Amino acid sequence: MTEECITIFKGDTSCLKNRIPMVDRLSKEFYEQEVKDIFAKSWLIIGDSKELANKGDYFVTDVPPLKASLIVTRGEDDKVRVFRNICRHRGDKLIHDASGCAKFFTCKFHAWNYSNTGKLVGVTDQGQFKDLSKENLGLIEIHSEVWEDIVFVNFQEQPEQTLKEWLGDIYNQYTGFSANRVKVADHRVVVNTNWNLAVNAFCEGYHNLFIHKNTVPDYQGSPTNPHRHRPYLEVGEHFGRYSAPGNPNHKPTPAEGIFYQHSRPMFPSFAHFDMDALPIGVNPSRFKQWAFDIVHLFPNTVIGPQANTNSIMMFWPISHEKTDIRVMRFSYKTDKPSDRIAQAHSLVRNREVLREDLATMETQFQSIISNGLPFMHLSEQEQLLQNHYRAADDMLKR
Repeated sequence: MTEECITIFKGDTSCLKNRIPMVDRLSKEFYEQEVKDIFAKSWLIIGDSKELANKGDYFVTDVPPLKASLIVTRGEDDKVRVFRNICRHRGDKLIHDASGCAKFFTCKFHAWNYSNTGKLVGVTDQGQFKDLSKENLGLIEIHSEVWEDIVFVNFQEQPEQTLKEWLGDIYNQYTGFSANRVKVADHRVVVNTNWNLAVNAFCEGYHNLFIHKNTVPDYQGSPTNPHRHRPYLEVGEHFGRYSAPGNPNHKPTPAEGIFYQHSRPMFPSFAHFDMDALPIGVNPSRFKQWAFDIVHLFPNTVIGPQANTNSIMMFWPISHEKTDIRVMRFSYKTDKPSDRIAQAHSLVRNREVLREDLATMETQFQSIISNGLPFMHLSEQEQLLQNHYRAADDMLKR
């Protein structure tokens, strides 16, 4: 029997607004304030520690709004650290590769040498330097923490909140969820839109009945939930999350019918399983026809937990009118050809849906900056958007 879907709303909604003024918010001047008061002070997701399986593993990533290049590495002491990708001699970029494994990092400019724990261990022709103290010239470390394999950074000299305080109630609610999963895809696209609009596109399900009618027409909702209302929706100080309703009457495509006979169901088919096996943060209301969750971690990340897969989407502003979107997808580790084919099929379907979402971002941005839309009008099913702008205004002290 199909479970009737009545949205359970949780969290403090007293400061949420359903009319959001947008024109000024998309301006260059407003963006500069966002960089100063939001991105320079928030806990930001920069990658996944699964890519650092061994001591010495590293990857390089950038944080466009702060114009920062970062080295994320697992040191010989097995600790994950994040350093600015800068040689302390004359400021050249230390590592030019995207990733690798090394005990030491050597600058190509003058061969200053650093350990993977950040210590300066070698200076060429050191005798020519007066009063040089290697102990004080290690790599510049950025505050970082790893939460459920996800690497966060905070650029403040002394963060105002710990990561646990920043995440609040959800910090202990996802324990072990991503364990034994591996990255199966990594996409990146630059879109001519404002970062807020890009984040917003993935924080509500109101659109999917329409935007995705050609790619995944029946994967959500049911006869008792024709508008595809979310069964669970919660807002917090720096997060918002909802659960999406899977359609028990979903008609698999011929390809789905073949692939998922021999592997675990994945998007746009959804598995039925023992909900008690989930951490309490995943499908919090234990909705029986659960499809997946969306978790917006303010300011610029959306996480998508599902039964047999999950995703991390980061929306990095390059400017007020350009956004770098990075998508990582993870699934269960397997050597079975049938599983690998099923995973590849799901990735293709996800990519098709992503393209449809991207299509609205540029046209929406152009319309708003033409002064054609003084306000966005948001429904109760769009509370994650309302909460996004409430969190932004709190940090901007508006």
